[in-house]
Amino acid sequence: MAIFLQASLLVLWLLSSSSENTCSAKETREGQYPHNHIVSVSSLLPSTVCNRSSKVLGTGYLELVHKHGPCSELKQGKANTPSWSEILLKDQARVHSINSRQRSYRNSDENHRLKQTESTTFLFSYDQSIGLGEYYAKVDIGTPGQSVYVILDTGSDITWIQCKPCSIQCFKQPGPIFDPSKSSSHTTLPCKSSGCNLLSASRPPHEQGCISDKCTYSSDYADGSFTHGFFVQDKLTFPSSDSKSKVIVNNYLLGCGQNNSNAGGPKIGVIGLSRAPISFVYQTAPKFKKYFSYCFPSDSSSTGYITFGEPDVLNNKHIKFTPIPTTPQQSQFYDVVVTGISVAGKQLPIKSSVFTRGSAVVDSGTVFTLLPPEAFAALRSAFRKEMARYKLLAAATTSSGIIIDRTCYDFSIYKTVVIPKISFFFEGGAELEVDAKGIFLSRDHGKEMCLAFTSTAEGDVAILGNIMQRSVQVVYDVDGGRVGFGPGSCT
Repeated sequence: MAIFLQASLLVLWLLSSSSENTCSAKETREGQYPHNHIVSVSSLLPSTVCNRSSKVLGTGYLELVHKHGPCSELKQGKANTPSWSEILLKDQARVHSINSRQRSYRNSDENHRLKQTESTTFLFSYDQSIGLGEYYAKVDIGTPGQSVYVILDTGSDITWIQCKPCSIQCFKQPGPIFDPSKSSSHTTLPCKSSGCNLLSASRPPHEQGCISDKCTYSSDYADGSFTHGFFVQDKLTFPSSDSKSKVIVNNYLLGCGQNNSNAGGPKIGVIGLSRAPISFVYQTAPKFKKYFSYCFPSDSSSTGYITFGEPDVLNNKHIKFTPIPTTPQQSQFYDVVVTGISVAGKQLPIKSSVFTRGSAVVDSGTVFTLLPPEAFAALRSAFRKEMARYKLLAAATTSSGIIIDRTCYDFSIYKTVVIPKISFFFEGGAELEVDAKGIFLSRDHGKEMCLAFTSTAEGDVAILGNIMQRSVQVVYDVDGGRVGFGPGSCT
């Protein structure tokens, strides 16, 4: 009997000891936790080895690469990878810009009308923000094609790259700067051309400046970056190993930057994917019918993809759509209406008035997801309650002395953790269940994991950032006026 008792105590001691490093056998059975993710801690951390998608990229496809990951050709390096607090501050600048532009859509055109001016300098300060721009692709510009790297951004309207001779200044970029003199298809637009006039058709408008009857553009970003130069047209090509599947867009309108400064954003150009008439989406409408879809990879060590003009994806029964709300002054962002949020299968007690029409923007360039204060407080409270078994770390202080009330946990002593599932619900019945790797952001590349959600300022719109979009197929049916979500592992 004594031996049996000793053996029983030994088993109990072993079980309690192992719980310090991993979940119990009962916890590791998914059936016991239908409203939780049970994941290994190592899977939450990006690998140092490149894991390229096995998806075959055909016509209308581009590979998406995280600029700081091991698959990146930008050679940003770990030293240049922004910290958790730096990402948050960059996001705040971008969100401020998005909200400023959203408010401007509600104002009349008269408040934004700017006169075309003859000048010897580049004109117009346009407050926006490219943020961190984490995912990039490679395209060819010109004839013959010159390869350039570009961020694909749903929050930007124009496409721009750096161009020689960089008459004022250019920032250092990976690969050679585009040389217009070597492209036989390159044309600088006259000031009164229809292409130049599209700059002022954006909302708020870009001013089409003019130098010696050459159309100019100017974009100043909220993070201090800017690009000024000539507005031109040239051939854009999606590179492909198969010449038959190459996508060619002739007479594509883009900015050719002659005066560019970078304040910590991507060291490359941008392709704008917004709903502005000058964006890639509208310029390629005859070819791609204003359809595009992307899947961001589960972490920075893997690759994702973006595809244009694939109507079959819109018939996928796993894609659930929500309408883009219409307003008298149409936003050029991808607005959606959030109707609810659940944590661990339980609907959060959020007043319906918190999320109003046009209350959220699906954005590829913002990292965190920012929610109205009341909604975020409810999500954070429910999430912390479900995570009570793990020690909540203290608030953080940035280098500038700002205290950040974060929701972070140190998982270094665990092999496996239980994370409550988070789902967002939208008008029309669409649901986005956030992937397990879309809930946390590793703080400074270690096993300290922080909730990738935070609060907006009072009265600001919510922003659904790219962390919560990981491993989700996001579909933009612009002509149909809807955004769709579905499971998509990016493989």
